[in-house]
Order: sequence, then C-alpha cells, then structure tokens
Amino acid sequence: MHTDITKQIQDISLFAGVSSEKLNMLAAQATYKKFKPGELIIGEADPIRSFYVVVSGQLKLYRSSAEGKEQTLQLLGPGDPFGLCTAFATDSFPASAMAIVESSVLLIPGTVMEEVAKQEPALLLNIIQILSQRLKDSMTLIESLALKEIPGRLASFLRHESLRNTAAAKTTVELTLSQRELAKILGATPEALSRSLRKMANDGILSTAGRTITILNHKALEQLAEGE
Repeated sequence: MHTDITKQIQDISLFAGVSSEKLNMLAAQATYKKFKPGELIIGEADPIRSFYVVVSGQLKLYRSSAEGKEQTLQLLGPGDPFGLCTAFATDSFPASAMAIVESSVLLIPGTVMEEVAKQEPALLLNIIQILSQRLKDSMTLIESLALKEIPGRLASFLRHESLRNTAAAKTTVELTLSQRELAKILGATPEALSRSLRKMANDGILSTAGRTITILNHKALEQLAEGE
C-alpha cells in the first residue's frame, strides 16, 4: 500500500520537485479512504489537523447556514488538495467537504506535512501557488455573488468551464454535477437556474441536452458574464 500511495502522489502537481525520500515519508504516514456519493468527509469546525488530497472522484467544499441554506465554495477533482489551513494554521476546518460521486482521498497528518515542507522548498512554493489561485477563485466567487444576477453568474461559470485546460474556448461544456449542485455554486435556487437556462436558450446563447451545454454564441455569453 505504501508503494501504491507513493506512485499516486508523485504524479500530483502539488508534490512536483519533492525528493523521492520525502515522498516515501509522506506515503508512509498517509491514510487512504474511500467515500460514497453524499458521504461527508469532514465537517465545518471539525477538530481534525490533517492534509487532504483527492485521488479520484469529485468533492465539493461548502458552507451551511443555520437555516439550512448551502453555498458551494469549490469543486475538487483528482490531484486537488484541501485542508491547507487546517494542516498548517488552524485547529478546525472552515468548510465541509462531501463526495459528489464515489471518491477516494489521502489523509496526511499536518505534523508530517510541516516537517517535510520545512525541508523541501519546492513543496512550500507549490502550496503558495495553490493558495494564491484559491484566493483568486474566492474573490471571483464573491464578486459574482455580490454584483451579478443569476444569468451573469451562470455565464461566468460556463465561460470559466469552457476555458478550463484549453487555450481556446470550447463549444461544449460537460457538467460533472447535477443542476441542483450547480445552483448551490451559483447561489441560486434550482428553479431560478432552470429559468436562466431557458432564457439563455431562447436568446440563442446556448442549448442543453442532459448535462451537456453547447455554447452557440460565445460573444453574447461573454457580454452576459461581464454584465453588459
């Protein structure tokens, strides 16, 4: 199992540049866990001081209000780490993490991560880059929720997804989550999201078929995302 974990983490960008010796050290202390769809991995304020890395599947990080309203903060896929602040700074987790589909996660004790990070500048640099991107993503989410109506939020999300891992915007976006989960990301009700999708379809901006969204007018989508 130790050898299997080493193979899994050596291909994750977070650990790029980290020596084989330290990778083995991390793998020796790591715990591998599987989770079913809808299963909670860690809850808000849980006193767990570990570092997490998604191996397979898809997770969501979210916050819940006392009234039960839920806001999805981020989606995580294979190779994505979470719990950075839990591992290095705080004693409680600032959000809840739940599996959307069947997923597997590595848990590495925070003390072990700290020890390795002190000796491996590459790991610290990788963590800083991840935190910087997460901060940027959080600021974009805050701006969208505070300043844009639901169609604009949806347009921003689709534009972001169409540009993911590609130089030019893709024509189709394959959603990996249900419309109900997408609504939680956009801070909308499922009904409001459905209305926005219908209106954008009627306006000739996109078409939908199940979880596949085809962008018919990239310029109009961009203008809507920018609030024009």
